[in-house]
Amino acid sequence: MGKLLWTEREDIGPTARDLSRAAYDAARHQVVIFGGRKPDPLNDTWVWNGELWTQTEDIGPSARWCHDLAFDSIRERVVLFGGTSGSVYSADTWEWDGTEWTEMADTGPTGRLGHAVTFDNKIKRVVLFGGLNQSQQVLGDTWSWDGTEWTQEQDTGPTARKEHGLAYDTVRDRAVLFGGLTGSTYLNDTWEWEGSRWSQVADTGPTPRMGPSMVFDGTRVLLFGGTTMSTYFGDTWSWDGKHWRQIQDIGPGPRTFAAMAYDSDRSRSVLFGGSNQSGFLGDTWELYEHS
Repeated sequence: MGKLLWTEREDIGPTARDLSRAAYDAARHQVVIFGGRKPDPLNDTWVWNGELWTQTEDIGPSARWCHDLAFDSIRERVVLFGGTSGSVYSADTWEWDGTEWTEMADTGPTGRLGHAVTFDNKIKRVVLFGGLNQSQQVLGDTWSWDGTEWTQEQDTGPTARKEHGLAYDTVRDRAVLFGGLTGSTYLNDTWEWEGSRWSQVADTGPTPRMGPSMVFDGTRVLLFGGTTMSTYFGDTWSWDGKHWRQIQDIGPGPRTFAAMAYDSDRSRSVLFGGSNQSGFLGDTWELYEHS
């Protein structure tokens, strides 16, 4: 097994931004990102094939940031939920089939931003947790999407929060949640969702933060970056189901709210953009094992 290393890639593509979201479309072998802000909300869709960024021509969801995306591997669709334009907190659900966006629902979870979604291979549904609603209430609810409707899962779990990380471990068949912000408190607890219930599995690891980027790379959950009120992080961590371990490596500069997805065909985690104290970023990086 080689060493995980970051490599900077193409610097021509989407305009610099943060709070866009990414998912890997395994059916069409490309990373998809949508929206974000710079600082106004954006509604463009871009795809990354490992060499080039290409903007698609389809116009779909309204301009927004703080939404989230997940790839439904059963139905072969990228699913988008929620986000905000700055004044309106959306509650719409859209799907991308590689050619066009289609609105699927406008009922389900309340309108929100800063939530997280991932596809649960065990129950064959997209799972959503938390966020912040229009009344500025931090949420702690769990929902699942089956392609037709949203169902609220009746379960107690993580404390209410926004801007947490969430990724699905396909080896251990559970979603892993880390950190976020509740009120003025930055969190660093780790929870796992086993298809029907949440369990807290750690309270140590990366320092408390919101806005980290998280993916599962086929072996472990990877986490990069994030922020507190005064600090931007540029650290990379891995979670093996029991322990967090920091990966000592030089990579992207400190940032928060970057879009990140795992390209399972090329075995690379792809990270785009984000922001730091200097402003919005538009660089593309890949994390993969070098022999």
